[in-house]
Amino acid sequence: MSARSARKPEANIVFWSGWSGTNGEALAKLINRYNESQSDIYVEIQQFQGYDGLTEKLSAGLQARQIPDVAIFSDVSWNKFFLSGHLEPLGSHFTDTWNAETYHDRLFQEGVVRGEPYWVPFGRSTPLFYYNKDVFAQAGLPDRAPETWDEFRDWGNRITGRDYRGNKLMMRAYTGSDDWYFQGLLWNYDGAMSDGLDITVDSAAAIAAAEFDRACVNDDKIGYLAQEINTDFTNGLVATITNSTGSLTGLTKGAEASGFELGAGFLPVALDTGVPTGGAGLGILKNADPERKAAAAQVIAFLAEDQQAAEWAVDTGYLPATKGAATSSIVTQRIAENPNYGLAIDQLDRARQPDPARLFVGSTILEMRTVIQKLYTDNADPAAALGAAAATMRRDAEDIRAQYEELVA
Repeated sequence: MSARSARKPEANIVFWSGWSGTNGEALAKLINRYNESQSDIYVEIQQFQGYDGLTEKLSAGLQARQIPDVAIFSDVSWNKFFLSGHLEPLGSHFTDTWNAETYHDRLFQEGVVRGEPYWVPFGRSTPLFYYNKDVFAQAGLPDRAPETWDEFRDWGNRITGRDYRGNKLMMRAYTGSDDWYFQGLLWNYDGAMSDGLDITVDSAAAIAAAEFDRACVNDDKIGYLAQEINTDFTNGLVATITNSTGSLTGLTKGAEASGFELGAGFLPVALDTGVPTGGAGLGILKNADPERKAAAAQVIAFLAEDQQAAEWAVDTGYLPATKGAATSSIVTQRIAENPNYGLAIDQLDRARQPDPARLFVGSTILEMRTVIQKLYTDNADPAAALGAAAATMRRDAEDIRAQYEELVA
């Protein structure tokens, strides 16, 4: 955190973040630069434990009327705060140099409701398929990600059990909290969490998707539920993981420290592609003081300037969310040096935003995490697990349907 200016600032802005580690350091660097660039506004970062930790704290803070001015909202949290009326419309804060045209069109539109922006992209991502190039080479596999999930399963059976640096390898480490990845897997098999607010997660297609993961873990035994997938991967316990583009820089450093080369590629496909957009964006709290809201908008505009947006992308691996960042020499040079940084940009052509149930129905994420944990650890019947989740989600969808149709649909 930078030292305060000797001159008392006109506004002290509280910025809530869920990032730590590499990404937290990258954000702190940019905010320090902003604080040092002028003396009218001072920004204080307050850090919480991930997106979920920030969301929980913000929900409690709204009850206690202790809120930030600007916050990082995940792609599935801002919608709920919008429905409850706590997000500031951003259009009136836009300027000639900071506005809708600043951002990647598709990513920007995900934060727009009925023509009004409430959430602008910052730290946006898609999942990527990461693999250990050394392991693939030793197993006689091509130096690429598997193109289909069937190919992934075949390669997993060829890799699992191999010796690698004193460890018995497995193909993949899974995380029980990755409902984001699971959303894409449903699409792979022509399933979905919902059609609008009509819940479809217990359809035959969705059950087929869940059965694939269940079989990989419990029948083939090529994967397992890990406590920390990145650590297991960089320590050489598994050959592959699926994780955010925002993990790219950290994984690259971890692989280099462990002495192997990181490979990355598009997610495999089945009947269809299954790439959800994700990550985070920035929003302003509606009930903040008007002067502080105006100051918060200036901070967001600063982060969207070409230099800051480009540095953020290369320092983290997140998508370059602005048009200027995407074409900047900083980003194009990094892609030339390490083509993995260009994968997420290219994969956007395959991506789509999550189904409405995941965005707006509060129980969806918890129910999906419960399902995948049952699949991995209990070898649960997919139809039974998804059926139980669907019943809860349908009930909760009806609770918000009138509000959703009034404000969103």
